[in-house]
Amino acid sequence: MDAARADIQHRLDPVTFQVLRNAFRAICSEGSAMIERVAYHPTITEGHDYSVALLTADGRMIGNGHRDQTPHFGSFEFSVRAIIEDFPTFHPGDVFIVNDPHRCGTHPQDVRIIRPILKGTEVIAFVVALCHWADVGGLMPGSFYPKATECYSEGLHLPPMKLFEDDQLVEPVWRLIELNVRTPWDRVGDMQAQHHACKLVAQRLLEYIDRYGLETVLAAFEEQMDYTERLFRAEVAELPDGTFEFIDFIDRDEGQSSHPRVKVSLKMTISGSDVTYDFSGSDAIFGPAGVTYPAMHSAAFDGTLHVFPHLAPLTNGLVRSIKFVSTPGTATNVIRPTPTAGYCAGAYEKIDACVMACWAQAFVGTDLTRIYAGTVNLQNICLGGVHPDTGLPYISYTWVEGGQGAMTDGDGPTGLMMLFISGAGNQPIEVHERWYPWLYTECRVIQDSAGDGRFRGGFGVHRNWKVLGECLLTVHGDREEVGPYGLAGGSNGGPTKLILNAGTNDERNLGMYASGIAMKVSDHITFGSNGGGGLGNPLERDPDLVLEDVVDDFISLAKARDIYGVVIDAVDREALDFRLDTEATEQLRVRMAGQTRPEGFGPWQVHPYGARLRIRPG
Repeated sequence: MDAARADIQHRLDPVTFQVLRNAFRAICSEGSAMIERVAYHPTITEGHDYSVALLTADGRMIGNGHRDQTPHFGSFEFSVRAIIEDFPTFHPGDVFIVNDPHRCGTHPQDVRIIRPILKGTEVIAFVVALCHWADVGGLMPGSFYPKATECYSEGLHLPPMKLFEDDQLVEPVWRLIELNVRTPWDRVGDMQAQHHACKLVAQRLLEYIDRYGLETVLAAFEEQMDYTERLFRAEVAELPDGTFEFIDFIDRDEGQSSHPRVKVSLKMTISGSDVTYDFSGSDAIFGPAGVTYPAMHSAAFDGTLHVFPHLAPLTNGLVRSIKFVSTPGTATNVIRPTPTAGYCAGAYEKIDACVMACWAQAFVGTDLTRIYAGTVNLQNICLGGVHPDTGLPYISYTWVEGGQGAMTDGDGPTGLMMLFISGAGNQPIEVHERWYPWLYTECRVIQDSAGDGRFRGGFGVHRNWKVLGECLLTVHGDREEVGPYGLAGGSNGGPTKLILNAGTNDERNLGMYASGIAMKVSDHITFGSNGGGGLGNPLERDPDLVLEDVVDDFISLAKARDIYGVVIDAVDREALDFRLDTEATEQLRVRMAGQTRPEGFGPWQVHPYGARLRIRPG
């Protein structure tokens, strides 16, 4: 930044700064709203799997929309820098496309449309509009393939390419994409929504420049980043110096024949106002559940912003305040040609979890409101086939809501999206049944699925549906074996499940890495999501809260007795007449007080690292 702009930043009054600071986020939100209304696929329009961001002319993050998805944010600087490196000059109406996960981003389905914003001949900013495309080719419909050992199985990888010149589509580039993706009529609708969102954000920014002046807006860019850094460093400086450690696990590496469990390790060091995230102790990975170097940053900033929510939106001020250490080839820094499609259900969510758990240790004794247990994980569910009514191919991509982690002063909520993509939406049953040849038969809370504790996690949810036409099913998920972590003696949350034809002679557990399962007409899918982790000793839970959960059919009488030490008499089940036996409960809890609950990483065990947290919640 030159001296003149530095002087303007110095003289930027607080009111103008706050107006522009909020304006930057508002124009990104307006772009996101356009994507939601104009895009074609329900993954975007209903599921809200999109993001819009504003960056400086040299590729530093300024902000994003209010409902955008944090898994995308940390990769945007890498994406814009790649455009700058590959294209030395820019002209009005230039628009670029890229999805290369190893250099720029997350996984190939996250396609970025990037537009330089020019004032005359000067590039003053960039806008990025990202959408998860429901398919980018590859071996399986939806482009997820859990058994992949090379990225070439996962569809088209696009380096930075010019997609529009003077806002006119570059036809050969689009034809290349069109020939390599399933249902290209969906993709062109999504792509055009991204293009017009970028145009809208550019228009709005230029309007603010006309009103406040270019130098003032650019000075506000710098102050936006400086403001975030000042806030973050000031809070970190108040915390004790030290190194805090947490580990989590991906259930298995499908890229190795032995399918070993994969460790994700974080050592977080605080020294004054400096923070270092060291992921170098993580295991190697060969299947598609690891994250690239840019995606590692997204995951770590995601976890950080959950602990410091008042710093949102993500800006370069936070980016430059944290040092990263990782080992190439491990789950937290995969290199080409390692596949990446399942990153968000795999290492991404574990990095996020480790970051939040390390900060939880740092905040003990200062601010317990920033401590909460592990949350429901993302499960990528794709079905593809030919719709029997239209004769046209279709591809669905969906997920199931579940339980959030317990907090220090209350239970985790039930039926919400994953904490790390909390802006995502529940894709409604009615929309699915309209678009796809499915018939839903059930959607309900899963009994006994929450992690137990003084405060329990939220409960998992399962959806049941019947397929009405032949199709292929692929799922890339996780946390069937290693549940969302509990803290301070609370147990881990319950597992994910994917069952084919439950309750019949053909019942089959497909697991979280099912690839290309051929579905027949009337086959029935039961999909269950994680419950959140618990926090604190279950024997300290208020018996009346346990009774309430039993009446609501959220926990069973057996769990109330065996885990919480609460004796409840079922006087009349149909009338929901359950009675708490206070005297028997007190006696049972005394007998159970000396028992040690099993440690481990599986559902309903006590996470060994989570148990190290010593707090008195409430």
